Amino acid sequence: MRKKVENCYFLKGRDGLILEAILLGLLVGKMRGGKLKRLTPSVLRFSWIIFFAFALQIGISIMNFLGHPFFIQHRMMAYVVSYVLLFLSLFLNMDFKCMWFIMVGAIANFAAIMLNGGSMPVDLMVLENLGFENMLNSIQQGALPHYIPLEEAGAYTRYLGKSLSMPDIYPLKQIFSIGDLFISAGIFFLIQNMMIPSVYNRTSKIIRFDHKAKVFK
Repeated sequence: MRKKVENCYFLKGRDGLILEAILLGLLVGKMRGGKLKRLTPSVLRFSWIIFFAFALQIGISIMNFLGHPFFIQHRMMAYVVSYVLLFLSLFLNMDFKCMWFIMVGAIANFAAIMLNGGSMPVDLMVLENLGFENMLNSIQQGALPHYIPLEEAGAYTRYLGKSLSMPDIYPLKQIFSIGDLFISAGIFFLIQNMMIPSVYNRTSKIIRFDHKAKVFK
């Protein structure tokens, strides 16, 4: 029953927000004349580290939702490894200005988790208002140890917890943190930078020659 109750949460939090940022980034990039073929990992330095870090974080969340005792017990170390890899890969790609958004968001989420013993603070009132009763009950019963009520968060970290939601007019209900918002914004702009020809050429530093051997960019 627990798996059935919680398996849809990924579209209610950060992962759903990131998915929407990717889809919106692709749509806007295409409307601005961007090319999907330019979305290649080779544009980023050590792109495999970025993908591995995000995949590791998603894997940690899934194992915690499933109640795997090893991951629950060692989630702090797992989070440290995933965020260190993420910070390293972001630092190596800071020539993309939008990476600063992702970096700030990642630091905010990392601080919220580390300063609360490996658990992310969540506003239970927002969960109730959004109708996420299953998740609310699971947190209150301690069935989701990687989340804690916002009022139990350490000093100042409650401002970094998951306490934000979309306006009522928005069709998809989600709860997310300020860090999640920065990460999603950074991903949206990163897709634009990679898809749009002028930005792509400048970023990849391509030098071409015309038929008279004159150099131009």
